[in-house]
Amino acid sequence: MARPVTVVASLIVLSGAGEVQAVGLASVQAEARLCLQGRLPAACERALDQTEQLQRRAADIEAYPCQTLLLALQADVILQQLGHGRGERALADLSAAGRGCVGL
Repeated sequence: MARPVTVVASLIVLSGAGEVQAVGLASVQAEARLCLQGRLPAACERALDQTEQLQRRAADIEAYPCQTLLLALQADVILQQLGHGRGERALADLSAAGRGCVGL
């Protein structure tokens, strides 16, 4: 049975205004939840961008189970953007990413 990977890291991303922001799993989870629940469509774009950053970081540190969970979350966000959201199944993927990427 695969164990969750514990990673202690933050990514620094430049925002459009030249500001520096730390992107972590908690931020991605908040944006993705708003997106997947259909509450804020603009959150989908932010969630997609942030999740891309985190999944690349997971690949860089060879946390492949976490990377796979984040890729699934990206797919759920894209499906939501296209109007084909998976509802509770997408939220379950979000929870799985939270458990499988602890500390990222």
